[in-house]
Amino acid sequence: MKRQAGFLLLLPMLLAAATAQGAGYAVWEMGTKSSAMGGVMTAAPDDPTAIFYNPAGLARLEGQQVTLDLTVINPYTEFSGVAPDPGYGVSEKLADPIFFLPQVYFTKRFNEEFAAGLGFYTPYGLSVEWADPENFSGRRISTFTDLKTYFVSPTVAYTPFEGVSVGLGVNLVWSHVELNRYVVEKIPNPADLGKVAITGSGDLAFSVNVGALVNVTDNSTLGFSYKSKTDLTLTGDADFTTIVENAPIPADGPVETAMPLPSLFSIGVASQVHEKLLVEFNYNRIQWSAFEKLELTFPEAPEADETIREEYENTTQYRFGAEFQASPELALRGGFVIDESPQPTGGVGPVLPDANRKGVSIGAGYRLGNVQLDLYNLFLFMEDREIRDNFDGYNGDYHTYTNLFGLGLTYHF
Repeated sequence: MKRQAGFLLLLPMLLAAATAQGAGYAVWEMGTKSSAMGGVMTAAPDDPTAIFYNPAGLARLEGQQVTLDLTVINPYTEFSGVAPDPGYGVSEKLADPIFFLPQVYFTKRFNEEFAAGLGFYTPYGLSVEWADPENFSGRRISTFTDLKTYFVSPTVAYTPFEGVSVGLGVNLVWSHVELNRYVVEKIPNPADLGKVAITGSGDLAFSVNVGALVNVTDNSTLGFSYKSKTDLTLTGDADFTTIVENAPIPADGPVETAMPLPSLFSIGVASQVHEKLLVEFNYNRIQWSAFEKLELTFPEAPEADETIREEYENTTQYRFGAEFQASPELALRGGFVIDESPQPTGGVGPVLPDANRKGVSIGAGYRLGNVQLDLYNLFLFMEDREIRDNFDGYNGDYHTYTNLFGLGLTYHF
């Protein structure tokens, strides 16, 4: 019985692993030029990041190209508690985190019909670390959550006839998760009994990206892309550390779970409304309802196996971007995004305080010979969330803002 109780203490931690990826746990900023234009590139993909946004775009790139991108993410979250848990007047915030997301893409056009490429990028992940973890009021739920996914995507594109191109990419996906929390006894008085850290990794998983581009007129294109669901299987080890001597802390042991990375459908239209001005609109639909429940397996204690409902909802993104060619070398860009959160209010907590978001982006690109330098800044404003029905009984108000900055370098050869 003691062993089973010990494993049950891990349930919030494994739930953290499953929910810790935005809105929701997706990261859309996988290309500097696209991010400068609000994340659009379904209908007018014109650099190697098309591997992610719409693989059909590879068929329209010239020669050989390589793109190196780096996005820097700086989130700010503040939490104000309410009674009874954690208590009125509690005000806490995240540590001052800065995260770096690298992307690398290579493409080659073989002839007028065929092209291929290879991409490395990280489209799902999250890291949430609360300041002063020893005294953080939510430490029994989570003090640190870190999930990383790594995609390697060999991609091909084909132009069957003029004005139409299609593309297909296969994603090889690896994942890694780290989770920390305290084991807290609340009755009769709160007391920290110990700490637990989970480190896990995922088996190699697979999914696909498909896309199509159609020239509607001489100045406008219609694009479609679809990213299939990726099913991750995660295996972790729980490491317990005792704080109070002889406390009923469970022994170290393995934990297993599975989680989905949702499928996504995008449709976009782009128009060259002026010889110097390109505009594009994208509608994205994300199938977050795939994350309906979380099934937990304990190989050394099967009596503790558990199924936890999540009930995420499908969401929509609206993205608008524009590029103004100020000179043959200089392009100015901007965009706007509306991104819905799939997370029910009961799931909003220290692991993932998610919310609906709106963003404004600005950026520029400068071409010098065979080299293109791009940069962007995305200001992401998230709605405040007043939580009174948290699944763990941890209620309060969350205020979040995130700033994203990126640099990109593309070389044509």
